[in-house]
Amino acid sequence: MKLKYQILATCCILLISSCYKDQGNYIYKVPEEININGIEASYNKVSLVDKITINPTVTSTDPDAKFSYWWGIYETNVQGSAPKVDTIGRTKALDYLVTQPAKGWVLVFGAKNEHTGLSKIMTSNINVVTQFTRGWYIMKNDGGKTDVDLFLTPSAITPGSRMENVFSLVNGKKLDGEANLFGFYTNYKSNVTGAYANTRALFILSDKDASVVNINTFKEIHSINNLFYETPSVNKPGSISESSQANYFVNNGRLHSIYSMSANVGLFGGQQLRDDNNSPYNLSRYFLAYPFDNPFFFDETSTSFVSATGTGSVLSAVTDVSGTEMPANRNNKTLLFMGVKSTNPYVGIALFQDKTDPSLKILSTITPSNYALKMVNDTLAPTDKLYQAERFGLIVADENILYFSAGQEVWSRNLSNGAEQLQFTAPAGEKITCIRHRKYTGGTATEQAFYYNYMLIGTTGGGNYKVRAFQKTSGNLATAPDFTMEGKGSAGDVIYIAPPINNYTYPNSY
Repeated sequence: MKLKYQILATCCILLISSCYKDQGNYIYKVPEEININGIEASYNKVSLVDKITINPTVTSTDPDAKFSYWWGIYETNVQGSAPKVDTIGRTKALDYLVTQPAKGWVLVFGAKNEHTGLSKIMTSNINVVTQFTRGWYIMKNDGGKTDVDLFLTPSAITPGSRMENVFSLVNGKKLDGEANLFGFYTNYKSNVTGAYANTRALFILSDKDASVVNINTFKEIHSINNLFYETPSVNKPGSISESSQANYFVNNGRLHSIYSMSANVGLFGGQQLRDDNNSPYNLSRYFLAYPFDNPFFFDETSTSFVSATGTGSVLSAVTDVSGTEMPANRNNKTLLFMGVKSTNPYVGIALFQDKTDPSLKILSTITPSNYALKMVNDTLAPTDKLYQAERFGLIVADENILYFSAGQEVWSRNLSNGAEQLQFTAPAGEKITCIRHRKYTGGTATEQAFYYNYMLIGTTGGGNYKVRAFQKTSGNLATAPDFTMEGKGSAGDVIYIAPPINNYTYPNSY
């Protein structure tokens, strides 16, 4: 009987199942898609000058879409904390004046469909520079004071406009003395961002004063009075250089250093001793320096070469390499000029005058080897134009040529064979004040418009300077400069700065 009921129950279930109709909805909705167009992958902007102006196109597959928008910006390379996004707009179109300091930033755009709640975010890299981070800087003196002019190069290496006296404009003062030497370093430590870190810093040296400025703002980081742990009793800058992972500053003939590979606060230490006996010494303003090798200075008191380390307190002795034609120690010479000829191999050029016989002038090729020097001499004849040289400008790493001025003329001397050739004659009424070789061929493809290789010749006349930028072919200057930069005063040095330029771009040298 029980079996009959089981069979009946099973038949009922099958009957009910056969009568059931599937009422399910199997039509699936396509997910919404939001598209954003009109935002580039990257932008280059000048802080306090340029605006970010973007009006993107935002579409959705939702026919009832209604969007809200927001824009934000945050700093890249933030260490120790999550980046903070600052909101800079809440409309689709952005018209924002860039006020951020020069560095890398990320621009963020968000669009939200209020109908569905779906959002989409896009980012773009913003390379923020300032009006001070690209252009030709000319250090000039006028009336016993030194200042700096900036020639802006917004789209190519040829200057478009001039900003006069940018140092005093930003800092409210000029430097005392006559313009002398620039030095640019990207590993100099300062706390301009709130913590001690590498800073793109430009050193400005006159013969009586010095300053180091943040190239992003041109604000002074340190004056000569607070650039050292101990304020110097005499302000007489000679040189700023980098070598063996340290920065070296010669003031009043004494050497001070900062070891850049360890934590520091951007202040130079006490003067290094000449030797363990604290013998007197007085370093020339001329030097040989290369970031990856030892520096060399010339002690005018003992007429000897010395070297140094960034962590030492005593100058290092220099010895002779076998075959040298001039001793490194007590050679009884006056150093008239010395500069770096090439960094690979490390070679320098120096011009000496004998103390006993001042009519004897010697041109030497110097090859350093650790803490030793080999010098190969070329004795000048009184008839050589180099014998009357006043200003000097070595071509670094290109042709084996030394440029120099004699009166109104600029000559070249082939260092391989001694041949001399007239290259430029300054117009009547102009005096030659500086000769400088500068070369920049680095950076990304977008930098190619700014690549150059120039001999720069500065002259002064009638209270105004001119700096002519000459191309050269096989060491010979073009008949006319590519362009001429002009301003008030007398030019002492010139340097080109761009965002990719670092402390390896220009070898340290006069």
